[in-house]
Amino acid sequence: MEYVKVADAKDKPGLRLALTMGVPGPWSQAAKYIFEYKRFPFLPVGQLGARENAELHAWTGHRNAPVAVYEDQAPRVGWYEIIMLAERIAPSPSLLPPGSAARAEMFGLITEIASEGGLAWQRRLQMIDQMYAASDDPKVRQTPDVLAARYGHNVAAAQRAGDLCNDILAMLADKLRSQAASGSDYFVGDGFTAADLYWACFSQLVTPMAEDLNPMPMRLRGPYTAPETTVCNPILITHRDSMYTRHLSLPLDF
Repeated sequence: MEYVKVADAKDKPGLRLALTMGVPGPWSQAAKYIFEYKRFPFLPVGQLGARENAELHAWTGHRNAPVAVYEDQAPRVGWYEIIMLAERIAPSPSLLPPGSAARAEMFGLITEIASEGGLAWQRRLQMIDQMYAASDDPKVRQTPDVLAARYGHNVAAAQRAGDLCNDILAMLADKLRSQAASGSDYFVGDGFTAADLYWACFSQLVTPMAEDLNPMPMRLRGPYTAPETTVCNPILITHRDSMYTRHLSLPLDF
């Protein structure tokens, strides 16, 4: 992806989307795919993971990605905010199922995948552990130190992470099995929603796709791959692969 600098983006009209460069960060990938799926144009703005990103912070008040800035409106940073912005400015095709009960179910699934304490949060705690174990070099430890402060990493939290990951993965697999029994290939209802999109992106933190589809740096492929104690039912990976084949572009672009 060809990124522009903050200085070249902040005064431009339309949608500017700050995304993490060089890695398949699932929050950024999901935000990108939301607007790609809706065929809504955006200007990609580069953000560096675990860095100060001073210019981005001065512009938006945030150092992390994704950040969606539409026209002169306030920046959106949370996954819910970004989904709802996309639905407002590009209603079709919708990523929301019809009916409030189905929408509540969809947002609940994404919460378990992408919010604080959810699957990605627990996987980050495990990844931080791996980064610390890999080197005692202070320069190498700078990144995990930043992430540890951000995610509340400690020994007890890291030890709980595996069980919490398995609980969420089991719930997601049960949901897909239930949907399959009713004749649906999707998490909610009978069509593609944001829940399917978010699982596709966040599954890369459990079982990354092959290098030709996910050309991530080799130094990250190990940490992105979940420990052997992680129980990821094959139905989840089959679903992930199907969503990319049917609805999302490949290879991953970051």
